[in-house]
Amino acid sequence: MLGNRSTNKFEVNYIFQNDPRAQIIESDVESLTQGEAARRLIEHHNADAENSLVMPDAEADEAELLRQAEVVGITDIRVTRLIHEDESSGAPGHYQQP
Repeated sequence: MLGNRSTNKFEVNYIFQNDPRAQIIESDVESLTQGEAARRLIEHHNADAENSLVMPDAEADEAELLRQAEVVGITDIRVTRLIHEDESSGAPGHYQQP
């Protein structure tokens, strides 16, 4: 079933043009490589770029993605998988009506 597919969250810390940044990326994969994170960051920072040459090729390998990210100013990519939090409202049970 498509509804049961779990989504994983990853925190990606990186430097963009000498400015430290962080972004949460959701994905259905178990682990997110630095290269795939680089692809997502390039797309995020250049989504409205008129020059499609900035966007990575669909078949680009890990090294090429990291090289291309560096060209547009994205460096020091660190990926951390976030632990799934309890998706309840966080309110104690005694606040719920019977």
